[in-house]
Amino acid sequence: MQNEIIELLRDVVRGFRRQHVQLAVSEQVPFPVYGVSLAAVREISEHPGITVNELARLTGLPKSRVSVLMTRLAAQRIVRKDSDEHDGRLVRLHITPEGRQCVAAWTVAGQRAIGALLQPLGDDELDIIARGLAALQRAFRRAQEQGTAGHTGSPPPC
Repeated sequence: MQNEIIELLRDVVRGFRRQHVQLAVSEQVPFPVYGVSLAAVREISEHPGITVNELARLTGLPKSRVSVLMTRLAAQRIVRKDSDEHDGRLVRLHITPEGRQCVAAWTVAGQRAIGALLQPLGDDELDIIARGLAALQRAFRRAQEQGTAGHTGSPPPC
């Protein structure tokens, strides 16, 4: 049963990723941020003043990729990079008003798209989905509180 759940979750995550790409390609949302960039901007929005290292840890992306991404997003005026007042070597990241607008627009677009997917489902199916997602959310929170989120030992060699 666990393997089936894992595969279903992977498929759902891929579906969300494809949906974001389709929204961007179809230009239904005219902002330049989606996918990994949107996830990073959301983290910055939730953690104002976060460093590149901290953002890399939270997103699971290599620091070099986060750094390049932040330079691009700063050029687009989605993110602002400020020097730390105590340590000039550190760069603190903040979301700009344009970045907030971007996150809000993507949130609304995502809610509409997911709402359209859920529309044909019956109340019983929606209740099952809601209870299952709430249980999964509790499991993530417990794992995070215990410091074991995603930790299963050594990573595979490839």
